Parts: sequence; structure tokens; C-alpha cells
Amino acid sequence: MRGQAFDTFKLMIAAVVAVAILGILMGILGGITVPGADPTNIIRDQLAKAYQYKGSTFVSTSEAQFQAGIEYSAESFKDVIGGGSNEIKFYCPAGLCKTTAVNGDDILPIENSFRAKIKVKCETGTPTTCHVGIGDVTLP
Repeated sequence: MRGQAFDTFKLMIAAVVAVAILGILMGILGGITVPGADPTNIIRDQLAKAYQYKGSTFVSTSEAQFQAGIEYSAESFKDVIGGGSNEIKFYCPAGLCKTTAVNGDDILPIENSFRAKIKVKCETGTPTTCHVGIGDVTLP
């Protein structure tokens, strides 16, 4: 009779340990984000490459997750391209971004949430102008 009670107790302990392990794993897995999903990091990475190899176009391998209502400023990325009189211009399809960014602007206002690849090309002149395209746009 005592052996049966002990087996039940072991089963209950195993269940509690399994639930605790599951809770820990869910906490770890819940904190994982898609690599490269942050637009700021992807824009910085692509700008660094394009500025180093001026004249070449670089396209991100992963898509960035843009959130409606957020604005990205060229000024916040200028340190990547040496600051000074160098410029960054944003290009984005109408409907995804507000119309000010459709033809090239130093502000990228996001109108709708979406995922898109980012392409960047820096001109070879001095001062340098870098063009950042969101999604399927043609850069100058």
C-alpha cells in the first residue's frame, strides 16, 4: 500500500517539474524576435555597406517590420555616413509611407504597418547623398 502512494507522489513531482520547465522555456521563446526585424538596425547596416562601397546598391536579406505612426529621421542615421554635409534621402511606395517620402525626403513617416526589404545606394560625389528605399522602389 505504501508503494502505490509513493508512485503517485513521484508522478505529481514530475508534473510540477515539467510545468516549471515549460514555463521557463515559454519565457525564453517568447523573448526571441526575428533577426533583423528592427528597421533602424537594418537601415544602419545597409547604410554602412553602401557608404563604404559607394555606387553599389545593397538590399537587406531579411525584411524589416515597420509600424504605423513611427517616423524615421535622416538625422538619426547621419553618423553612419560620416555626418557633416552628407545627406540621406528616403523613398517609399505611396500607401505604405506618407506621400512626403515617395519622392525622396529626409523624414520617413510610416502610414501603415508592413514588412519590407530595405535597399540603399550612396552616390560617389562629395558631399555624399545616400538613397534608402523601402520595399519595391527604384533608387536614383
